[in-house]
Amino acid sequence: DNFEEEVDVAISGLTSLLEPILIVLMGLVVGFIVISMFMPLFSLAELIE
Repeated sequence: DNFEEEVDVAISGLTSLLEPILIVLMGLVVGFIVISMFMPLFSLAELIE
């Protein structure tokens, strides 16, 4: 019974650590996708000028 409580505490600590890391990773992936979509547009704008 005591062991289950320790496991629960350890798992909740791990998830509270992993959540911000996962959020940052997802933000980086989304940012990379957005940048890779807009870079060709900027290069086209430079070609037109």
